[in-house]
Amino acid sequence: MDEALMPVLGNLAWVPHAAAERVEILDRFNGVPTLGVLKTPEADHLFWRALGYVPERFSVWIYVPIDASEAEHLDECGPLDLLEGLVFHADRQRYVTVGAAENNRLFFEREWLMPADEAQGSLRMELLRFLLEAFQIALEQDLPPSRREVVDRASRVVRELTLSGSS
Repeated sequence: MDEALMPVLGNLAWVPHAAAERVEILDRFNGVPTLGVLKTPEADHLFWRALGYVPERFSVWIYVPIDASEAEHLDECGPLDLLEGLVFHADRQRYVTVGAAENNRLFFEREWLMPADEAQGSLRMELLRFLLEAFQIALEQDLPPSRREVVDRASRVVRELTLSGSS
C-alpha cells in the first residue's frame, strides 16, 4: 500500500510537496483547485478540499494515496462520482493525510486513518473530530508563536463546526 503524502508546511494546498511532478486539476472553485491528482515518483494522491474557507481563509484538505485501478476509476467516472468509493463509502480504512491551510498555504498536517463506508456527512464529522483532537495535541506542544496563533484560531473554528454539526 502506498504511504500517505506528507505535505510541506507553507506550500500551496494543491501542490503540497516538491516531489509533485504533475498536478491534474479535476475541479475548481473561484479559480482555486479543489480536487485533483498529484503525480509523484513514489505514488499518486487524490487531493480534495474537504472543508473550504471557514470562516474565509481557513480550509481543510485530504490527500488520499491511490493505486492504478483507483486512478483509472477517476479517469472513467463522472464528476459526481469522483470521491465515491475512494473517500465516501470506501471499501476499506486507509491512511490519508489531512492538511489545514490558511490563505491556501498549509500550516498543519497529520496522518489520519480514514474510516471505511462513511457517507459524506458522517465522514466530515469524523474529520472535524479528528482535527479538533489533533489541534488540541499540537497546542500542548512548544509551537512558535505565529504557528500557535493560527493553530489556535483553526482549533476554535473546528470546535464551533463540530458543535454545530453534532446538534
